[in-house]
Amino acid sequence: MLKVNHLRFASLWILIALITSCHLGSPKVRDASKAESSTPQPATTWPPDLPGYDHVVIIVEENKNYEQIVGSPNAPYLNDVLRKEGANLTRMFAEEHFSEGNYFWLFSGSNQNLGFLDRVPNAPIDAENLGHELISSGHSFAGYSESLPSKGSTTPQSGHYARKHVSWIAFSNIPEGTSGSASSNLRFEDFPADFSKLPTVSFVIPNLIHDMHDGAPPSSIRAGDEWLRKYIDPYYQWAKEHNSLLIITFDEDARARYPGGLTDPASTTPRGRNRIPTILAGARIKRGDYEEGKGVNHVTLLRTLEAMYHLKRAGRQQVLAETAGIKDDFVIMDVFDNAKR
Repeated sequence: MLKVNHLRFASLWILIALITSCHLGSPKVRDASKAESSTPQPATTWPPDLPGYDHVVIIVEENKNYEQIVGSPNAPYLNDVLRKEGANLTRMFAEEHFSEGNYFWLFSGSNQNLGFLDRVPNAPIDAENLGHELISSGHSFAGYSESLPSKGSTTPQSGHYARKHVSWIAFSNIPEGTSGSASSNLRFEDFPADFSKLPTVSFVIPNLIHDMHDGAPPSSIRAGDEWLRKYIDPYYQWAKEHNSLLIITFDEDARARYPGGLTDPASTTPRGRNRIPTILAGARIKRGDYEEGKGVNHVTLLRTLEAMYHLKRAGRQQVLAETAGIKDDFVIMDVFDNAKR
């Protein structure tokens, strides 16, 4: 009888611990052995009223809460220039903790079964993704990584460069040679001074100092903001007059801690929601703050880009986000001056 009582007592404490952890707001964690879908979906009838940009440049910054950036005096370029002139998404969420998976959600609509520990894939991934979609449809794609040691390099880490933030390297269906014409994996120093020579869509990944990853706020925020002003503003000023777009987003908020896992936009806690800053600025953008209904995430940005260029859908919406009301086929439209809702 004493043994049974001990077992009942232990079971009761386990139940209490589980309930308590839910109320503390830990992200909902799914078994990493069960991959999120990365199968390309059938061609979609996209909304016809999106601008077809000549060039889109996407910058991914690191590990900041929405309120650490938007309205902060430590990010004057982001606030006084890009937010003032662009479209600020007030309900933008990342898909998971930690960093790496979010880059894959943005690029391929899936975390590609990487787990949640920022480990570089140990084998090439054969799955649909934005780069392959663009190239296959007659457009172009490239990624530019600051501090990448050489074109086409697959090194996991080099100085302040981290491969875990460069998702396109992992895919077998994207050119990864060692010359500019044969590779989509380029150094930031290869970013053309003549912006008309940019690919249709390109990613720029600052190094660990300039993406606000290393160092503590506010100094890390200032370092990233100053880098954007120095190196990205020339493109932005050009983009406004040349039918081109700049998107600045973040991988995840600053609240990540073990264990990692999928996060839920409908969570009752800030850590569970994983809300991040995102601004679209450039030609044909209607300035302002946009809630976008139930919210949006990296997959929504992917869908919006796919819609612009009439591509197929890669992967599918993160399951907790979809349950929270962020539909897989939702496209951001109201920020563009020629879009109709």
